[in-house]
Amino acid sequence: MNRRPISALPVLVLLLAVAAAGWAKGVREPQQPETQAQPAGAPRKAALDSEDPCLACHAAGTPGLVESWRLSRHAAAGVGCAACHTPSASDPSGAEHFGAKVTPVVSPQYCAACHPGEVAQNRRSKHAWTAFIGNLRPYYAEARARGLDPFSQETARRLDPDEMARRNVSSMFPDSGVLKATGLLERPGFSHNNVNLGCAQCHGTFVVVQPDGKLAGWPNTGIGRVNPDGSLGSCSSCHTRHKFSVEEARKPETCGQCHLGPDHPQIEIYEESKHGNIYASNGESWNWDAPSGKWGPEQVEAPTCAACHLSGFGGQVAATHDPGERLYWELQPPKSVPQWKNAEQVKDLVLERVPDETQAAEGRKRMKSVCLQCHSPRWVDGYFDEFDQVVGDYNLAWDYVDRLLQEAYAQGLAAKDNPLDEPPEIYHYLIWHHSGRRWRMGAAMMGPDWTHWNGAVDTLMINLGLMRGELESRRQLQELRKARR
Repeated sequence: MNRRPISALPVLVLLLAVAAAGWAKGVREPQQPETQAQPAGAPRKAALDSEDPCLACHAAGTPGLVESWRLSRHAAAGVGCAACHTPSASDPSGAEHFGAKVTPVVSPQYCAACHPGEVAQNRRSKHAWTAFIGNLRPYYAEARARGLDPFSQETARRLDPDEMARRNVSSMFPDSGVLKATGLLERPGFSHNNVNLGCAQCHGTFVVVQPDGKLAGWPNTGIGRVNPDGSLGSCSSCHTRHKFSVEEARKPETCGQCHLGPDHPQIEIYEESKHGNIYASNGESWNWDAPSGKWGPEQVEAPTCAACHLSGFGGQVAATHDPGERLYWELQPPKSVPQWKNAEQVKDLVLERVPDETQAAEGRKRMKSVCLQCHSPRWVDGYFDEFDQVVGDYNLAWDYVDRLLQEAYAQGLAAKDNPLDEPPEIYHYLIWHHSGRRWRMGAAMMGPDWTHWNGAVDTLMINLGLMRGELESRRQLQELRKARR
């Protein structure tokens, strides 16, 4: 006898109805997060699994999400779904969800309800600003030039930051120069979507609420994401939702999801270093869950990214969510300078780059306090002296490279109209953005192969050598043309 299959739809509808009623009954009052991080009030306690209407539906629809939450400290502390997903009055991303208003974009302002210090630290860091510093810089600069607020949803809808990222010739998207020269950049049908599924996945998108309520730039967990409530960042970039694990954030693989590749290969450098070697050999047995300030050499045999840059390692340095606080040099720009002033110290972190030698020296001192827990002062001071010499060498090489290109422009050997389409310009770019970074970063993190072969040799013998050869060929050709006139 044939049996009719039992439909799950009526059961699901019932669960959703229960969810809506339960959310509406138990929801906390919406908070009013500000652009600057401010505590938003204590979240409500979560109901037990059997009573929580969100879990009743999501356990069936997205069981992995629910299981991650159940394993979290949030669950243990009674912090439930509504505590983070109830939109504030100033957050336009909230939408009706089976009778309740919910936001999928949980910005740092919601985290600030319980973690105000961490959110404030992150807010002033380059991490939080990295979308505006990187892939959204063309939009940001245009908004400022027009006297518009770059954080505003209205400005974003007017200027379309995503389209500007796709269509501008910019060093943020170095392929844009050749795309412009070939006509592909403006060609209908060419989406240039590596910008979104490449740059923006780490740097972050601008999440824009469209007139129909749909979210552009979503989903995204880039660390510099611009959120609909006007805040910057995504805590889940490092503390993945919905477990939000401190263990995960302390392991180098988390940083390596973005800090990798030819332009900033920190994870590859770490893996080559003695620190990374020890971690790979013994890290599975280490204690990753110790409280901040008590996590140090007794728990781990060698430092990870977080130990050096973020954690209150061994109680000798204060924990921070600003990874620049313990650094002396800026290693990512064309020429290295002492650390820039942070977002709290300048009017505009994106357009103002102000080196601060005093602050940088304090950062070096804090970094040394981490190193000194395992190494002698003589060893630590000696290594940093050697590292500083490498940075000095690179800076001298860069001065030569940049002067070479400027002379080429002046002599008519290259054209300025498109800064990224001719070989001399491309080599110039690769020297600072790729091989020159590897040279400096390899030295900073004790990766000898990255310092020498992938760094200095690639910079000087290959990129600079080819740049010189190309310009000499152009110079000779130019002289031949003059001779024929």
